[in-house]
Amino acid sequence: MASYFKNHLIIILIGLLNTAYGQSTIVIPATYDFGTVAKWKNDTAFFTIENTGNSRFVFLPIGYSQDVLVILPQGYINPGQKASVKFIYFTQNRGNFKKSVPIYYTTSNEPVTLTIKGKIIDFHRDAMLNCPSLSDDSSPAIAEKPVEIQVIDAISGEGLTGFDIIIKNDDANRLIEKTSKNKVYFEDLKNGKYKVNVSLSGYESKEQEITVNRVTRKFIVKLQPDESPFVLIPADKKDKEDETIVLENSKNDEGEKRDIEALHKKFNEKFKGKQIINKDVIVVTEGTSDTTKKNTLVVKKSDLPDFNDLGVLNKDKYASNNIVFLIDVSSSMDRPEKLPYLKKAVKDMVKILRKEDLVTIIVYSSKVKVLLQGEPGSNKESIYSIIDGLEAKGLSHGTEGLYLAYKNARQNFITNGNNQIILVSDGMFNSDDFSPKEMFKLSKEKADLENINTSAIGFGKNTEAIEFMKTLTQYGSGNFIRILSEHDAATALVNEIMQNSIKP
Repeated sequence: MASYFKNHLIIILIGLLNTAYGQSTIVIPATYDFGTVAKWKNDTAFFTIENTGNSRFVFLPIGYSQDVLVILPQGYINPGQKASVKFIYFTQNRGNFKKSVPIYYTTSNEPVTLTIKGKIIDFHRDAMLNCPSLSDDSSPAIAEKPVEIQVIDAISGEGLTGFDIIIKNDDANRLIEKTSKNKVYFEDLKNGKYKVNVSLSGYESKEQEITVNRVTRKFIVKLQPDESPFVLIPADKKDKEDETIVLENSKNDEGEKRDIEALHKKFNEKFKGKQIINKDVIVVTEGTSDTTKKNTLVVKKSDLPDFNDLGVLNKDKYASNNIVFLIDVSSSMDRPEKLPYLKKAVKDMVKILRKEDLVTIIVYSSKVKVLLQGEPGSNKESIYSIIDGLEAKGLSHGTEGLYLAYKNARQNFITNGNNQIILVSDGMFNSDDFSPKEMFKLSKEKADLENINTSAIGFGKNTEAIEFMKTLTQYGSGNFIRILSEHDAATALVNEIMQNSIKP
């Protein structure tokens, strides 16, 4: 009993001393002791700050520090109210440590001080040695998976082997000789542009530029046979001995040459100004007695240009898109490497959209709001205006947002189109009814039963949130995307939309 009164007397005295010096708070614990840590993993210290004064206050912002991240509560702390503060320490040093950070608030000129201490024996493999940087000079990210390059015959589409391949840029120069398979893999390539050179006996050598990023890591190189600039399909395969090729009923080389030139001219007029493939491939089949049907140009969708003359997606190659963005605009997204990168990514994507593509933008923080509903991709300025106006503040009530996103996707559903949700976040949902299992179940049902897929863009270093988003996209038949640089921002969503809307 004596101990009980003694402890309460100490707390009262601390409160009186704080008031005397202009403070009106109590911090518990006075020092957070981690003790001896075998594997340091940037564990979080939790402090409770109680408002023991007569006036409410708010905490003032803390400047960026390379080794400390302090997460303060938002809004006013009323008299008698307690607030939780998180303190995360990033260090490269083993051994004993002690770190203090002053926290300022509006009703006092004197700060309260948070102090942590402990001893680090070693580091966990997932530990970060520095606080996530706000600078733009970070090195390019390494692709999560190897870069895969497949080499095929441009005419038959069959895989080729025995080729030599070189992939190079300013930082890398890799060579694989006389391959035994039609696919090769390159490990640990940094994101960026590369030139790929492929050579194989009997085929024309090919140089192709590729862009490696977190989403796109598979590429195809098509080689043209040396002796087959034109591919002619036999008119009749019933009798192999009498197999012939009919070109406008020509019987001699000169006539055949004239017919090919006529087809070539027709081909060039139809696709003027558009690069279809590196070398023209004309496929000719015999038609009926109607001469307009005798010569048929066959162009594979994969050989069509990605964009038309206006710089938007080619409608012959890409299906219509119904894209619903669900964007976390809670206060943690207010960093130079988060919301600004997202804005750039969305605006670069909007540049390639057409009138038949629909964009919906839903944001969530403390509340969920629909800012844009089924806006045609041709109304670019309207979409840009909404994106430019996004501001980060508040909590992360994402559960309500996800249900609303699926509802909007259903309202604007495009048959035979690409219908997808793109979740953007840097942390876990903190809705009262949040259940990861329920979210996984929901995303799977929408993908399997309604053909609405779910992808996600993950920012930050919250491993729990990243795993949640990865799992959500796996159940939702979508992709998990990281945007870690301005270059990623320029390509990530463009690649995502093109990948999901390309016609079979």
